[in-house]
Amino acid sequence: MSAPTAADRNGTVPSSRLARLARVLWRLGSFTVAWVLAQGIFESLAGPAFGALSRRLGEPVPMYPFSMLAGVLGGCWAGIRFMDVAPWSVLGIGEGAWRVPRLAMGAAMGTAAIAVTMALLWVTRQVRVETVSALAFVGDTWTGTALRLLLVLGPAALWEELAFRGYLYAVAEEAGSRLLARSTTSAAFGLVHLTNPGAGLRTTLVVMLAGWCLCLVRERVGLPGAWTAHLAWNWVMAAVLHVPVSGLPFATPGYRAVVDGPEWLSGGSWGPEGGMVAALVLTAAVGLSEWRGRVPRPGQAATDVS
Repeated sequence: MSAPTAADRNGTVPSSRLARLARVLWRLGSFTVAWVLAQGIFESLAGPAFGALSRRLGEPVPMYPFSMLAGVLGGCWAGIRFMDVAPWSVLGIGEGAWRVPRLAMGAAMGTAAIAVTMALLWVTRQVRVETVSALAFVGDTWTGTALRLLLVLGPAALWEELAFRGYLYAVAEEAGSRLLARSTTSAAFGLVHLTNPGAGLRTTLVVMLAGWCLCLVRERVGLPGAWTAHLAWNWVMAAVLHVPVSGLPFATPGYRAVVDGPEWLSGGSWGPEGGMVAALVLTAAVGLSEWRGRVPRPGQAATDVS
Protein backbone atom coordinates (compact mmCIF):
# COMPACT_ATOMS: atom_id res chain seq x y z
CA MET A 1 0.00 0.00 0.00
CA SER A 2 1.39 3.39 -0.97
CA ALA A 3 1.93 6.10 1.61
CA PRO A 4 -0.73 8.84 1.82
CA THR A 5 -0.05 11.83 -0.36
CA ALA A 6 0.17 15.42 0.79
CA ALA A 7 -3.28 16.01 -0.68
CA ASP A 8 -4.72 13.14 1.36
CA ARG A 9 -3.02 14.41 4.56
CA ASN A 10 -4.41 17.89 3.96
CA GLY A 11 -7.94 16.55 3.57
CA THR A 12 -8.27 17.38 -0.11
CA VAL A 13 -11.39 15.93 -1.74
CA PRO A 14 -10.42 12.75 -3.64
CA SER A 15 -10.44 13.07 -7.40
CA SER A 16 -13.17 10.41 -7.62
CA ARG A 17 -15.52 12.69 -5.69
CA LEU A 18 -14.67 15.62 -7.92
CA ALA A 19 -15.32 13.47 -10.96
CA ARG A 20 -18.67 12.36 -9.52
CA LEU A 21 -19.63 15.96 -8.78
CA ALA A 22 -18.60 17.03 -12.27
CA ARG A 23 -20.72 14.26 -13.76
CA VAL A 24 -23.74 15.33 -11.72
CA LEU A 25 -23.35 18.97 -12.78
CA TRP A 26 -22.88 17.94 -16.41
CA ARG A 27 -26.01 15.78 -16.36
CA LEU A 28 -28.13 18.44 -14.67
CA GLY A 29 -26.81 21.15 -17.00
CA SER A 30 -27.53 19.06 -20.08
CA PHE A 31 -30.98 18.20 -18.79
CA THR A 32 -31.76 21.87 -18.21
CA VAL A 33 -30.52 22.98 -21.63
CA ALA A 34 -32.53 20.26 -23.39
CA TRP A 35 -35.57 21.19 -21.29
CA VAL A 36 -35.39 24.87 -22.28
CA LEU A 37 -34.86 24.06 -25.95
CA ALA A 38 -37.72 21.53 -26.10
CA GLN A 39 -40.07 23.87 -24.29
CA GLY A 40 -39.18 26.75 -26.58
CA ILE A 41 -39.76 24.65 -29.69
CA PHE A 42 -43.10 23.43 -28.37
CA GLU A 43 -44.28 26.94 -27.55
CA SER A 44 -43.26 28.21 -30.97
CA LEU A 45 -45.12 25.42 -32.75
CA ALA A 46 -48.14 25.08 -30.47
CA GLY A 47 -48.60 28.72 -29.50
CA PRO A 48 -50.79 29.63 -32.50
CA ALA A 49 -52.98 26.56 -31.93
CA PHE A 50 -53.55 27.42 -28.27
CA GLY A 51 -54.32 31.02 -29.26
CA ALA A 52 -56.86 29.92 -31.85
CA LEU A 53 -58.46 27.51 -29.39
CA SER A 54 -58.70 30.25 -26.77
CA ARG A 55 -60.45 32.57 -29.22
CA ARG A 56 -62.85 29.84 -30.27
CA LEU A 57 -63.81 28.97 -26.71
CA GLY A 58 -63.93 32.58 -25.58
CA GLU A 59 -61.58 31.96 -22.66
CA PRO A 60 -57.82 31.46 -22.29
CA VAL A 61 -56.57 27.91 -22.66
CA PRO A 62 -53.41 27.56 -20.57
CA MET A 63 -50.41 26.34 -22.52
CA TYR A 64 -48.01 26.43 -19.57
CA PRO A 65 -48.53 22.89 -18.18
CA PHE A 66 -48.27 21.37 -21.65
CA SER A 67 -45.16 23.34 -22.60
CA MET A 68 -43.50 22.45 -19.30
CA LEU A 69 -44.33 18.78 -19.87
CA ALA A 70 -42.87 18.95 -23.38
CA GLY A 71 -39.74 20.58 -22.00
CA VAL A 72 -39.24 18.03 -19.24
CA LEU A 73 -39.82 15.14 -21.65
CA GLY A 74 -37.18 16.65 -23.94
CA GLY A 75 -34.78 16.99 -21.03
CA CYS A 76 -35.39 13.42 -19.88
CA TRP A 77 -35.01 12.07 -23.40
CA ALA A 78 -31.71 13.89 -23.91
CA GLY A 79 -30.44 12.79 -20.52
CA ILE A 80 -31.41 9.15 -20.96
CA ARG A 81 -30.39 8.92 -24.63
CA PHE A 82 -27.14 10.88 -24.71
CA MET A 83 -25.88 11.59 -21.17
CA ASP A 84 -26.65 8.38 -19.31
CA VAL A 85 -27.32 5.85 -22.08
CA ALA A 86 -29.73 4.17 -19.68
CA PRO A 87 -33.22 2.66 -19.94
CA TRP A 88 -36.26 4.71 -19.03
CA SER A 89 -36.76 2.41 -16.05
CA VAL A 90 -34.20 4.47 -14.10
CA LEU A 91 -36.89 7.16 -13.92
CA GLY A 92 -39.31 4.78 -12.26
CA ILE A 93 -41.36 4.18 -15.40
CA GLY A 94 -40.16 0.72 -16.28
CA GLU A 95 -42.19 -2.31 -17.30
CA GLY A 96 -45.42 -2.63 -15.35
CA ALA A 97 -45.25 0.86 -13.85
CA TRP A 98 -48.26 2.03 -15.89
CA ARG A 99 -50.50 -0.86 -14.88
CA VAL A 100 -53.94 0.17 -13.66
CA PRO A 101 -53.56 -1.28 -10.12
CA ARG A 102 -50.46 0.82 -9.53
CA LEU A 103 -52.10 3.95 -10.91
CA ALA A 104 -55.17 3.29 -8.79
CA MET A 105 -53.07 2.76 -5.68
CA GLY A 106 -51.33 6.08 -6.20
CA ALA A 107 -54.63 7.86 -6.75
CA ALA A 108 -56.06 6.24 -3.61
CA MET A 109 -53.08 7.41 -1.55
CA GLY A 110 -53.40 10.99 -2.75
CA THR A 111 -57.16 11.04 -2.24
CA ALA A 112 -56.92 9.54 1.23
CA ALA A 113 -54.28 12.05 2.34
CA ILE A 114 -56.28 15.13 1.38
CA ALA A 115 -59.54 13.56 2.59
CA VAL A 116 -58.09 12.95 6.06
CA THR A 117 -56.66 16.48 6.10
CA MET A 118 -60.03 18.04 5.26
CA ALA A 119 -61.86 15.75 7.72
CA LEU A 120 -59.61 16.92 10.54
CA LEU A 121 -60.16 20.55 9.55
CA TRP A 122 -63.91 19.95 9.48
CA VAL A 123 -63.99 18.22 12.86
CA THR A 124 -61.97 21.04 14.44
CA ARG A 125 -64.24 23.63 12.78
CA GLN A 126 -61.46 25.14 10.70
CA VAL A 127 -63.39 24.89 7.42
CA ARG A 128 -66.95 25.50 6.25
CA VAL A 129 -68.83 25.14 2.98
CA GLU A 130 -70.69 28.07 1.47
CA THR A 131 -72.89 28.48 -1.60
CA VAL A 132 -71.60 30.51 -4.55
CA SER A 133 -74.10 32.69 -6.38
CA ALA A 134 -75.12 31.37 -9.79
CA LEU A 135 -74.21 34.76 -11.28
CA ALA A 136 -70.57 34.08 -10.39
CA PHE A 137 -70.33 31.01 -12.62
CA VAL A 138 -72.67 31.64 -15.54
CA GLY A 139 -72.03 29.01 -18.21
CA ASP A 140 -69.97 26.80 -15.89
CA THR A 141 -71.08 23.42 -14.62
CA TRP A 142 -69.46 21.20 -12.02
CA THR A 143 -68.71 18.49 -14.58
CA GLY A 144 -67.29 20.87 -17.16
CA THR A 145 -65.09 22.59 -14.59
CA ALA A 146 -63.89 19.27 -13.18
CA LEU A 147 -62.90 18.02 -16.65
CA ARG A 148 -61.08 21.25 -17.50
CA LEU A 149 -59.19 21.07 -14.22
CA LEU A 150 -58.22 17.47 -14.97
CA LEU A 151 -56.82 18.53 -18.35
CA VAL A 152 -54.76 21.27 -16.70
CA LEU A 153 -53.70 19.59 -13.47
CA GLY A 154 -52.86 16.28 -15.17
CA PRO A 155 -49.92 17.50 -17.29
CA ALA A 156 -48.87 19.90 -14.51
CA ALA A 157 -48.50 17.05 -12.01
CA LEU A 158 -46.82 14.83 -14.62
CA TRP A 159 -44.08 17.31 -15.52
CA GLU A 160 -43.33 17.89 -11.84
CA GLU A 161 -43.07 14.16 -11.21
CA LEU A 162 -40.87 13.55 -14.25
CA ALA A 163 -38.58 16.40 -13.25
CA PHE A 164 -38.30 15.87 -9.50
CA ARG A 165 -39.12 12.23 -8.78
CA GLY A 166 -37.93 11.20 -12.24
CA TYR A 167 -34.68 12.52 -13.64
CA LEU A 168 -33.43 14.53 -10.64
CA TYR A 169 -34.19 11.63 -8.31
CA ALA A 170 -32.31 9.20 -10.57
CA VAL A 171 -29.26 11.48 -10.75
CA ALA A 172 -29.16 12.00 -6.98
CA GLU A 173 -29.65 8.32 -6.20
CA GLU A 174 -26.81 7.30 -8.51
CA ALA A 175 -24.55 10.00 -7.11
CA GLY A 176 -25.21 9.14 -3.48
CA SER A 177 -28.11 7.17 -2.07
CA ARG A 178 -31.86 6.89 -1.93
CA LEU A 179 -31.84 9.14 1.14
CA LEU A 180 -29.94 11.80 -0.81
CA ALA A 181 -32.43 11.49 -3.65
CA ARG A 182 -35.38 11.98 -1.32
CA SER A 183 -33.77 14.94 0.46
CA THR A 184 -32.52 16.91 -2.54
CA THR A 185 -35.57 16.44 -4.74
CA SER A 186 -37.97 17.27 -1.91
CA ALA A 187 -36.02 20.44 -1.11
CA ALA A 188 -36.02 21.48 -4.77
CA PHE A 189 -39.73 20.68 -5.03
CA GLY A 190 -40.50 22.97 -2.12
CA LEU A 191 -38.29 25.82 -3.32
CA VAL A 192 -39.90 25.82 -6.78
CA HIS A 193 -43.27 26.52 -5.14
CA LEU A 194 -41.94 29.72 -3.57
CA THR A 195 -43.03 31.48 -6.76
CA ASN A 196 -46.71 30.71 -5.99
CA PRO A 197 -48.93 33.40 -4.45
CA GLY A 198 -48.79 33.50 -0.64
CA ALA A 199 -45.80 31.15 -0.37
CA GLY A 200 -43.59 31.37 2.69
CA LEU A 201 -41.40 29.32 4.99
CA ARG A 202 -44.30 27.30 6.42
CA THR A 203 -45.85 26.40 3.07
CA THR A 204 -42.44 25.57 1.61
CA LEU A 205 -41.65 23.14 4.41
CA VAL A 206 -45.03 21.43 4.00
CA VAL A 207 -44.49 21.12 0.24
CA MET A 208 -41.06 19.61 0.93
CA LEU A 209 -42.75 17.08 3.20
CA ALA A 210 -45.26 16.33 0.43
CA GLY A 211 -42.33 15.82 -1.93
CA TRP A 212 -40.83 13.29 0.50
CA CYS A 213 -44.14 11.41 0.57
CA LEU A 214 -44.24 11.35 -3.22
CA CYS A 215 -40.72 9.89 -3.23
CA LEU A 216 -42.00 7.07 -1.03
CA VAL A 217 -44.90 6.48 -3.41
CA ARG A 218 -42.47 6.42 -6.34
CA GLU A 219 -40.34 3.82 -4.59
CA ARG A 220 -43.35 1.65 -3.81
CA VAL A 221 -45.45 1.76 -7.00
CA GLY A 222 -43.32 3.66 -9.53
CA LEU A 223 -43.34 7.16 -10.94
CA PRO A 224 -46.77 6.85 -12.63
CA GLY A 225 -48.24 5.99 -9.22
CA ALA A 226 -46.61 9.09 -7.74
CA TRP A 227 -48.15 11.09 -10.59
CA THR A 228 -51.69 9.83 -9.89
CA ALA A 229 -51.19 10.47 -6.16
CA HIS A 230 -50.07 14.03 -6.93
CA LEU A 231 -52.92 14.56 -9.39
CA ALA A 232 -55.56 13.14 -7.05
CA TRP A 233 -54.40 15.38 -4.18
CA ASN A 234 -54.60 18.51 -6.39
CA TRP A 235 -57.76 17.58 -8.30
CA VAL A 236 -59.78 16.72 -5.20
CA MET A 237 -58.89 20.10 -3.72
CA ALA A 238 -59.66 22.06 -6.90
CA ALA A 239 -62.60 20.17 -8.42
CA VAL A 240 -64.33 18.54 -5.45
CA LEU A 241 -63.58 20.79 -2.48
CA HIS A 242 -63.18 24.04 -4.45
CA VAL A 243 -60.26 25.32 -2.38
CA PRO A 244 -57.02 26.94 -3.60
CA VAL A 245 -54.21 24.62 -4.69
CA SER A 246 -50.77 25.80 -3.60
CA GLY A 247 -52.06 29.36 -3.44
CA LEU A 248 -53.72 29.22 -6.86
CA PRO A 249 -57.52 29.75 -6.96
CA PHE A 250 -59.74 27.94 -9.47
CA ALA A 251 -63.38 28.15 -10.55
CA THR A 252 -65.90 27.19 -7.86
CA PRO A 253 -69.28 26.52 -9.51
CA GLY A 254 -72.07 26.08 -6.99
CA TYR A 255 -70.12 25.98 -3.75
CA ARG A 256 -66.72 26.31 -2.18
CA ALA A 257 -64.96 25.26 1.00
CA VAL A 258 -63.69 28.21 3.01
CA VAL A 259 -60.86 27.81 5.49
CA ASP A 260 -61.57 29.93 8.58
CA GLY A 261 -58.93 28.83 11.04
CA PRO A 262 -55.50 30.32 11.72
CA GLU A 263 -53.27 30.17 8.65
CA TRP A 264 -50.53 28.26 10.45
CA LEU A 265 -53.02 25.54 11.27
CA SER A 266 -55.38 25.43 8.28
CA GLY A 267 -53.24 26.81 5.45
CA GLY A 268 -55.32 29.94 4.89
CA SER A 269 -55.29 31.40 1.38
CA TRP A 270 -52.64 28.88 0.31
CA GLY A 271 -55.14 26.08 0.74
CA PRO A 272 -55.38 23.24 3.27
CA GLU A 273 -52.09 21.72 2.09
CA GLY A 274 -50.19 24.66 3.59
CA GLY A 275 -51.05 24.25 7.28
CA MET A 276 -49.96 22.17 10.24
CA VAL A 277 -52.92 19.81 9.89
CA ALA A 278 -51.68 18.75 6.45
CA ALA A 279 -48.14 18.53 7.81
CA LEU A 280 -49.30 16.17 10.58
CA VAL A 281 -51.17 13.98 8.09
CA LEU A 282 -48.15 13.79 5.79
CA THR A 283 -45.84 13.07 8.72
CA ALA A 284 -48.14 10.24 9.80
CA ALA A 285 -48.06 8.92 6.23
CA VAL A 286 -44.25 8.89 6.29
CA GLY A 287 -44.24 7.11 9.65
CA LEU A 288 -46.74 4.53 8.43
CA SER A 289 -44.66 3.90 5.31
CA GLU A 290 -41.49 3.41 7.35
CA TRP A 291 -43.31 1.09 9.78
CA ARG A 292 -44.75 -1.01 6.95
CA GLY A 293 -41.27 -1.28 5.49
CA ARG A 294 -39.94 -2.73 8.75
CA VAL A 295 -42.75 -5.16 9.54
CA PRO A 296 -42.08 -8.64 8.13
CA ARG A 297 -44.53 -9.82 5.51
CA PRO A 298 -46.15 -13.26 5.81
CA GLY A 299 -43.48 -15.85 5.10
CA GLN A 300 -40.63 -13.38 5.59
CA ALA A 301 -38.20 -14.05 8.41
CA ALA A 302 -37.89 -11.32 10.99
CA THR A 303 -34.14 -11.31 10.51
CA ASP A 304 -34.66 -10.25 6.89
CA VAL A 305 -36.00 -6.88 7.99
CA SER A 306 -33.33 -4.30 8.57
